[in-house]
Amino acid sequence: MKERFIESLLHKKAKWLDKKSSGSMTTILNQNMNLIYQGIGDKLGALIRALTIYGIGMAFSFLYEWRLAVVMVFTGPIIYFCMIIMNKKIASYIKKEQNVVGIAGCIAGESIMGVRTVQAFNGQEEMVHKYTEKLEIGKLYAISRVWSSSLIGAFILIFISAYFGGGVFFGGYLVKWGYINDFGDVYIVVFTMMFGAHNLSAISPQIGALTEARVSTAAVDKKKNVLSGDQIILNVVGKVVFENVHFRYKTRKNINVLNGLNLTVEPGKCVALVGHSGCGKTTTLGLLTRLYEQNEGEIMIDGRDVRELNVEWLRNIVGIVQQEPVLFNDTIHNNLLIGNPAATRIDMIQVAKMANAHDFILETPNGYDTVIGDGGVQLSGGQKQRIAIARALIRDPKILLLDEATSALDAESESIVQSALNNAAKGRTTIMIAHRLSTIRQADKIVFFEGGVVVESGTHDGLVTAGGRYARMVEAQHFRDTDEMIRERDDDVEVLSEDMRTKNCHDFHQSQSRKSSFGKSYESLPSVDQKMSHLCLGNSFSLSNDGLNNQDSVEEDLVDKNDHDSYGYMDILKSAKDYYWHLSIGVVFAVIKGSEHAMSSILMGSIFEAFLKPNGEEMISDLLFVFECYVGIGLYVALSLFISSCLFAYVAENLSLKLRVQSFNSILCQDASFFDNPVHAPGKLITRLATDAPNIKPVMNFTMLQVIYSTSSLIISLIIAFVCCWQIASIATIMLFLFFILVYWMAGKLAKENAEHIKRDEAGKIAIEIIENIKPIQLLTSANRFLAHYKNAQSEERRSEMKKSFIYALHSAVSTTFMCFTLFICYFVAIHILHCGLVDASDAFRAINAVMMGSLAIMYSGHCFPEFVKAKTAAGQLFKLINHHPKTGNQMKGQTPDIEGNVSFERVKFSYPKIPMHPIMTDLHFSALKGQTVALVGPSGTGKTTCISMLERFYDVTGGSVRIDGRDIRRLSLHHLRKQIALVGQEPRLFAGTIAENVPNDRVLKALDDANCSLFLESLPAGIETEVGEKGSQLSGGQKQRIAIARALVRNPKILLLDEATSALDSESERVVQEALDRARRGRTCITIAHRLSSIQNADLIVYIDQGKVQEAGTHTELISLKGKYYKLFEKQNLKMD
Repeated sequence: MKERFIESLLHKKAKWLDKKSSGSMTTILNQNMNLIYQGIGDKLGALIRALTIYGIGMAFSFLYEWRLAVVMVFTGPIIYFCMIIMNKKIASYIKKEQNVVGIAGCIAGESIMGVRTVQAFNGQEEMVHKYTEKLEIGKLYAISRVWSSSLIGAFILIFISAYFGGGVFFGGYLVKWGYINDFGDVYIVVFTMMFGAHNLSAISPQIGALTEARVSTAAVDKKKNVLSGDQIILNVVGKVVFENVHFRYKTRKNINVLNGLNLTVEPGKCVALVGHSGCGKTTTLGLLTRLYEQNEGEIMIDGRDVRELNVEWLRNIVGIVQQEPVLFNDTIHNNLLIGNPAATRIDMIQVAKMANAHDFILETPNGYDTVIGDGGVQLSGGQKQRIAIARALIRDPKILLLDEATSALDAESESIVQSALNNAAKGRTTIMIAHRLSTIRQADKIVFFEGGVVVESGTHDGLVTAGGRYARMVEAQHFRDTDEMIRERDDDVEVLSEDMRTKNCHDFHQSQSRKSSFGKSYESLPSVDQKMSHLCLGNSFSLSNDGLNNQDSVEEDLVDKNDHDSYGYMDILKSAKDYYWHLSIGVVFAVIKGSEHAMSSILMGSIFEAFLKPNGEEMISDLLFVFECYVGIGLYVALSLFISSCLFAYVAENLSLKLRVQSFNSILCQDASFFDNPVHAPGKLITRLATDAPNIKPVMNFTMLQVIYSTSSLIISLIIAFVCCWQIASIATIMLFLFFILVYWMAGKLAKENAEHIKRDEAGKIAIEIIENIKPIQLLTSANRFLAHYKNAQSEERRSEMKKSFIYALHSAVSTTFMCFTLFICYFVAIHILHCGLVDASDAFRAINAVMMGSLAIMYSGHCFPEFVKAKTAAGQLFKLINHHPKTGNQMKGQTPDIEGNVSFERVKFSYPKIPMHPIMTDLHFSALKGQTVALVGPSGTGKTTCISMLERFYDVTGGSVRIDGRDIRRLSLHHLRKQIALVGQEPRLFAGTIAENVPNDRVLKALDDANCSLFLESLPAGIETEVGEKGSQLSGGQKQRIAIARALVRNPKILLLDEATSALDSESERVVQEALDRARRGRTCITIAHRLSSIQNADLIVYIDQGKVQEAGTHTELISLKGKYYKLFEKQNLKMD
């Protein structure tokens, strides 16, 4: 069923996927499927067994005495009617509960997948609050469901008990009137019917599980959407035509994205699409690849409407590199193989060289066989983009689509890759989207989009000469005149205070003497003393081993592997300490309820004695008393059941919520190295959060009650048996001891299997990755590949499940037949001791009845065994998460000084915990003084983004220190530190909700205006209340980035971190946003990373980082004068016409 669900998702249309969140689909896969499994597993078997027992009992009753059976037969229909009412009632609660829990799952999934964004903005508390809010609503529905089912269950118990007593009483009259000669027939009929009725009354957990399974199944959409079209073009030329195309998204039907687009791309030509963010450029590519279908007009390839073409064939002839490249948690080799399954290693090396990726691939630990982590987390943005380009090129596509394919590359790599792309474009139709206009100068035609239509088209030179919109965009990307910048820089130098000038010069001269490689670069800079006084490469600093150093990650992993073994039922009980009063009262009433069977065994002896009396009136009088006793037992047992069930349900739901929230909170507070560990892959964490907390409920809900009922019933029954006949009781005790030894062995085997399954859980990890990336998988025509991968993982899981199923079946068989074997031996012993005259017949009868009732209790609790084993395993996983301490320590502990904003990296060394032998930084040192803007530039993958990660303390340095205002940031409160910092990441992460919810603050409108969001917000019907969709899917890349900038500005931070903050913006938007950022930088320290050098030319200091060190540093003007590495980047990006 899981496989069919995943298969259906891989074939869903984009418009369906736009309406669903990956969190809701993950909830269905984990929680719903788990409920379905429980409903059709041992619960279904128990239900069938109960119905069979009732049916056979009814048949035997009619065989022995039909008159009495006719009266007793109504128990079944009445119980069935009550079950129908209960079923309908709880079904409505289950559906409501699953809906809100599904929303909670979406919140958790989004937060874990975007955990760095959550942490950077101290958003843990807010996300946990949202998560808790939804779970609280779900908890109320769950408790209401239990109350309803308990009330109906209590009524059934009263009815069964009263009917049982009434049946005995009526049987007495039949004996008295002579219709029945042997009172044993009354005993057989009544007991057989009521044994069946008791089995029916005990199936409420099974009915609840089946109802949950039915409701869960309804939420699972297993239908595949098959796109129309079955034609192919034998000889593709590559002419693409858009003719009067209109399009609007289903989620925003009142906004037209394309308004009559007309565009022709001739075969083998390269056409570049430019325009402001959100004008429909990416949408155009989505229509061509049939992710979406236009509302009006035609899109044709070689004269054939794309809607008539086989969609898989169409996507196979297209190579696409998307704006946010998607890589998978596999080796580089296998990621490239997705592009072309028939490719050889030689082919891969060739395209990797074309994409300028081969060299850095060889530097990874295992070269092409290096696993790159979830979403390529082990790689930089530029490295990911280069692998995505190589993956597209290895397909040798007829049509090449490039959506900001080089936006995350440094200028050097961009130049090389762009040259390769230009070569790759020869002989094939190419459509490219770019905001960095240096990448499209050589395009055969440049098309300017606005309002969903083409407003300008032509070559680069022609459009610049025309002086229209494109020309203004080009002008916006020109570098300013160097002389003008020198004059401004001289003015800025005069503003610096004498103290700051002295400090910076002192630090610079120290660093110059320390690093000869730097000295060579700096010697040629003009007027160093006057014009580089802002430069700061701080003193070397080595922190002693005073406890700040992290423990070895390998050691921690070894601890983690064994942690779950140390947690068990007592830990669950300790977690419920706030509810001990509820539990105590619940246990008292559960024990009272458990005495039901023992009391029944005593009354059985009374029935036996009553029928032996020769006087009919005395017999009827005694049986009337028995009837009254059964009514009394029914009332107190029903009351006990209702009270204990409600109390335990209240505790179970609250405890489950508490552990879920604590686990979620713990996950959000972990450092980055925690998520680098494959054991803690986001997909696995989401699965654990969705399944482990519900699996703990049995220890506190009706399952635990059943155990208490059974245990108390067993103990009381054994006491009665020992009082009546110690010989029979002793034999029963020995049988019980052997039974519990077998159960203990089976529990150990199951716990081991469960732990192994959780450790592997490969299928769950693959499923999450598929759900998160359905559209890219569809575009790569890799649905069948990923489905096969998932099925293989599932087959491994099935083998494990088969082992567990055998143990479950063995336990079920033993617990069900235990009563039969025990009674057989007890009857054999009873006959022997009666023959010897060692015991009275009525005492032996009472003892055997007591043993039988105790055995029944064991049989009724048999279904609890697998759930308790799951609960222990789940507890181990949850408590391991909850008690896992991040290497960054408690985020609230530490110093909380006023922050001014002086930042320094002092002799920093760093390597990722999982690859300690591959250093990212070897000796990095530079400073940013309060109010300064420092720009980090250099090749992709050289540690620029890592600098920001260390400043945010996603990771801690392995050597040296990062300091703010002279204080090692490891000594500061992490919460306080991040409160002073705002981050705009390379791939902005927005969360499902409105724009206003993503930028929460009273100053939201001003921040949105500062980030140049006003114009596109005016085009949205709901304005700032517009839903952005999961991961901001309803917005364009540029719109998302502007919202992310607004989210940073609204915090009014002391330190602003910009990692390619304007990379997804068009030139005009970039200019406006850059002006806003320039305003925002005033009075605060800003560290920015940019490959588009026009955005950092005004920086106070530009630091060129390569090979983990600072290679050059200075202002834009000074570095241009140096004519070093920075100058080469500048030359490659300068767009000014000759």
